[in-house]
Amino acid sequence: MKSKNLLLLNLGQICGLLLLLPAAQAQNPMCQLQPNAYCQSADLRGANLQFAQLYESNFDGANLEKVNLQNAFLYNSSLEGANLQGANLMSASMSHVNLKRANLKEANLYRTNLFGADLEGADLQGANLVKANLNGANLKGANLAAANLKGAKLEGANVQGANLQGANFEGAHTDNCKGCP
Repeated sequence: MKSKNLLLLNLGQICGLLLLLPAAQAQNPMCQLQPNAYCQSADLRGANLQFAQLYESNFDGANLEKVNLQNAFLYNSSLEGANLQGANLMSASMSHVNLKRANLKEANLYRTNLFGADLEGADLQGANLVKANLNGANLKGANLAAANLKGAKLEGANVQGANLQGANFEGAHTDNCKGCP
């Protein structure tokens, strides 16, 4: 019974992606949700992209509000200026991702790998970054107000000029972090 439910869940996710794809393509006919995707300015609000393989893709300026990217693989992708407000990025692999000026307000980045990511000027207000890997990340000028960074890894990160008001750094690993409290 458990495997039947899992199969139905996977089929539901696949069908959801198939139903979503025409909408994304209407905005950007080149947008195909696969590695090396070109989905600049695509509207994918609320999409379920759990476990998606979207490495080296372009989502600059895309609307990904409340999208589910849990366990997705976005290595070396660009999401500059993208709207990821309220998105679920839990345990996503996002090392070396460009998230400059991205809106990540209230996003769930629990255990997300953001090693070497560029989050300069990003809005992470109220984001859940508990146990996230931000080693070597650039957070210059980012808004981390009320963000939860409990147990996060920030070794070699740069948070100079960031808004840290009300941010929780309890148990965070901040060796060689520029601007960390």
